[in-house]
Amino acid sequence: MKEIKLEQFSGPLDLLLGLIEQEKLNINDIALSQVTEQFFDYLNKLGEKRPEELADFLVIATKLVYIKSKNLLPDLVSEADEGPSLAEQLKMYKRYLEASREVNKRWEAGELAYGRLEPPVKSEGFTPPANAGVDDLKNSLYNLLKRLKPINPLPKVSIDRAVTVKQKLESILAMLKKSGRISFRQMLAEAESRTEVIISFLALLELVKSGDASIKQKNAFDDLEISKT
Repeated sequence: MKEIKLEQFSGPLDLLLGLIEQEKLNINDIALSQVTEQFFDYLNKLGEKRPEELADFLVIATKLVYIKSKNLLPDLVSEADEGPSLAEQLKMYKRYLEASREVNKRWEAGELAYGRLEPPVKSEGFTPPANAGVDDLKNSLYNLLKRLKPINPLPKVSIDRAVTVKQKLESILAMLKKSGRISFRQMLAEAESRTEVIISFLALLELVKSGDASIKQKNAFDDLEISKT
């Protein structure tokens, strides 16, 4: 076993990485098992000089003991969720360490800024694709207009033509003056809506009330006969 110099490591992962690199090993559980004794040797020396730093190192020490026991007893299985393995944590720590060294190297070299590539120049106006024809543009516009159609179109509403009772009175009187007698169906022949039918009936009742017209019906459900009085 090589002698470990008691230098200031930034933490237990930094120490482990130093031990792995010193032994020229790949980062895996087997390599961690091989450097466990060296880690504890450093831990003993650390406890003599800097006991306040022991807590974090002891957490890693327990993981090293567990890894070494698994290598000695392959059938040992833990039921608890272990999360990322110590080897994975060490690999990630190494990547961060290498990245920080590269950043520091660039900083010391004065490489503090990076330019950007010039963005593509935008053409002015509409530039259709080279393979687009008139029919393609026509179909694209047609499909766009179909998509712009409201999802729930507004219901169609029609407004009845405004007719007053006075107007219908004058209209019925003109018909009676011309022929002297008309049927109810004839009176409603030119009605354009239900509203106009109702107005016409009200106008007829007003004429009967004022004595300007009379109504006769020969049999039940026969057409009404309207005469001028």
